[in-house]
Amino acid sequence: MTISQAQRTENENRIRAAMDRLLRGEIPPGGKCDVKTPAREAAVDRTAFYGTRAYAHLRAEFERHLQALQQGGDVPDLREAQITRLKARNAKPNERLAQSERTIDELTGFRIGTRS
Repeated sequence: MTISQAQRTENENRIRAAMDRLLRGEIPPGGKCDVKTPAREAAVDRTAFYGTRAYAHLRAEFERHLQALQQGGDVPDLREAQITRLKARNAKPNERLAQSERTIDELTGFRIGTRS
């Protein structure tokens, strides 16, 4: 279905407004800081954000802004920030466990080697 230039402009304005809200950290219930959420908020099919379709340039713009925020240490999606923080916290015990397993293997090998 073809839309008029006025409809396209209106859709882009709604999409940009939704993207701005997401980048400020205003994540709607059930949403994430991703392309699906502004598409849903603006009532636009999200497939229009991919390839050579009408709003692909807005997806690229959104992803650039999001990446810039993340590189600056700002994560607009609090749930995503919590996931990142928990992954980092879980990495420490996992590394300690791996080190303990290596030590046990070395000591087991040493013990077996001395009895022969």
